[in-house]
Amino acid sequence: MSVEERLRATTEAVTAAMRPVRPLDLPPEPSAARSAARPRRVRPARRWPGWLVPVAAAAAVIAVAATLVAVRHLSGAGPVPRVTPAATSTAALPDGVPRYYVALSRPGTSKGGTPVRNAFLADAGTGQRLATLNPPSDALFTGVAASADDKTFVLDAVAGPGLGTSGSSHADTSSVPQSHIFFVLRLTPGAAHQVRLTRVPIAASFTHTSIGGLAVSPDGRTLAIIFQVYLGDATPGPETLRTYSLATGRELRSWTEPVPSSQSSGIPGLDSFDRLSWLGDGRTLAFAYSALAAHPVLRTVRTDGPGTDLIADSRPVFPVPADCYLPLMTADGQAVICGTETVNHGCVKGQPELTAYAVATGKLERVLYRYPGGACISSFAQAEWARSGTLAIGNIQISRPGVPSAPGTSIFGAITPNEFTSLPVSPIEATVIPGAMAF
Repeated sequence: MSVEERLRATTEAVTAAMRPVRPLDLPPEPSAARSAARPRRVRPARRWPGWLVPVAAAAAVIAVAATLVAVRHLSGAGPVPRVTPAATSTAALPDGVPRYYVALSRPGTSKGGTPVRNAFLADAGTGQRLATLNPPSDALFTGVAASADDKTFVLDAVAGPGLGTSGSSHADTSSVPQSHIFFVLRLTPGAAHQVRLTRVPIAASFTHTSIGGLAVSPDGRTLAIIFQVYLGDATPGPETLRTYSLATGRELRSWTEPVPSSQSSGIPGLDSFDRLSWLGDGRTLAFAYSALAAHPVLRTVRTDGPGTDLIADSRPVFPVPADCYLPLMTADGQAVICGTETVNHGCVKGQPELTAYAVATGKLERVLYRYPGGACISSFAQAEWARSGTLAIGNIQISRPGVPSAPGTSIFGAITPNEFTSLPVSPIEATVIPGAMAF
């Protein structure tokens, strides 16, 4: 099942009722080893077709994120989310694996017939949901990224009159531009408000914008966004990489490709497709770029270096193999972890697996995980997080014969040298859409 097919399938799901919850008592802080930097995934650009869905029809075509839905009014961040109490975690995680993650809930539909989507904070060791995070009433969450500190997350949301709990499916959205808004979630164990969700005060409107990826710096202070702005005739402008202060919303650095790509990166309805990651040195960003080669190439750019040209001031470091699904550069910059995708080929040829390639040589170093076998019609494997070529979190989804629309088998676990430790993440939480979960 392709990403686009999974996107359509999840769009039809209905989100469970959102219930108020009580203040959170967080588990003890993870060990100092877990504070080491960790990235978000980078991957080949997913190109839109040369035509675009009309703005007025986009919400109906792709209800998950309504990427081209217009916005008439931008809400504030809303109240601090109420959260459920969490017992002290006793579940052991492999050393260095982050305990907390944020994931987008399955998309649903409001009473007014508009798409809704919230998010939740959960414990990877116990599988327990610790907080439900609700966007403004006229918006829905469409992407998430995490910092290496295991306490800072950024959520991307799209807002408009045809979205959220206050939206109306009959609203005229054809004459108002699309916009994205961003929120930072910070965990502060021991504080009066241990979980706080606030609006990032970015002045840029991000109207008519396709966002290809989000990344949060290892120290939790800076947000990087890669995006393209659509012009009046629906032609994509140049791809731009920009960094912002999470505290002030101030623009820090900006790089732009010299010649606009003919098509936009990303896929409609998914505002964080994770084409961007921050390396552990806190100064280097990695991104996938495909305009100059037959296959995407991972490039790196120094945020403390000179220049504003996305290509001239970055350097190619890893040509992505043709069979590498959703490549993720590790935080140490030494390896790239590749997943696999099989659609209607079963598990006979090329079992679902996660493999590690050396950045220095471009060669395969090791197989990190391989599905042990069994009948299937479709499958995919991806790395959700990776510090190095031997320390990662993997997500494997298997669709069984005869039940193509069923969730199938979810295999979610921590990868350490010569071991795969299962994590208690349910199939619903192990969202199959890239960009919908962040560790």
